[in-house]
Amino acid sequence: MSIARPELGPSLPELLGPRLRRGALLRRALVVLAALVVLAAVALWWHRRPASLEQAVVRGPLTFNTRYDDRIERVAAGPGELLHLRTKPGPGRGPEDLVFRDGGAAPPRPEPAGGPVAQLALRMAGVMRGETAGLQGFQVRSQGRVKIGRDNAGWLVRYQFRRDGKTWYGLRILLLPDLQGTTERVLDMSLQSQSSKVVGNISEAGSNGPMRTPVYGVAFGTEAP
Repeated sequence: MSIARPELGPSLPELLGPRLRRGALLRRALVVLAALVVLAAVALWWHRRPASLEQAVVRGPLTFNTRYDDRIERVAAGPGELLHLRTKPGPGRGPEDLVFRDGGAAPPRPEPAGGPVAQLALRMAGVMRGETAGLQGFQVRSQGRVKIGRDNAGWLVRYQFRRDGKTWYGLRILLLPDLQGTTERVLDMSLQSQSSKVVGNISEAGSNGPMRTPVYGVAFGTEAP
């Protein structure tokens, strides 16, 4: 009910009422927006937070270690395997398995530079024959020298295949110890990653997502790189 006489027109509260209501709505909207921004920042921090790393150490004729975070679990090693890591289900990720094996005695060192790595390239041909058995649509996409860990030289093959109607990417690495005259053996690393948002193409297999750390953080011996 207006407190002013009709002939004097609308009162001040009546004139300012719509504006005040719009201002209140705007303030509430800004409060909600600020809350959403805070929640988004917290979610981003949680997603990118430094994960605690677990170290896996394998001792024996071939002694090595690597690290992995809580997106990966260590599963029972199969026949011929020294260490088997597997990704846990997660948003945007497909299954990935990383297997470490004994790749045999290291090639002799007293040769011209690059000689041992060239021998690994020849050895890889036999390794891949066993790897490709039964893989549908197998094709090698690239291969060449690679550096892993501190200064470990090796030979890498990238390939792809089909499994259960899905595209998979493979990474096979034969890695030399980084110490001259070492008695360590060659480390054989095999990664298979299903195509996903995290691993969207073959170059991202082992280079993006949870498996990057255990692949590129591997080291001979028991000391983490």
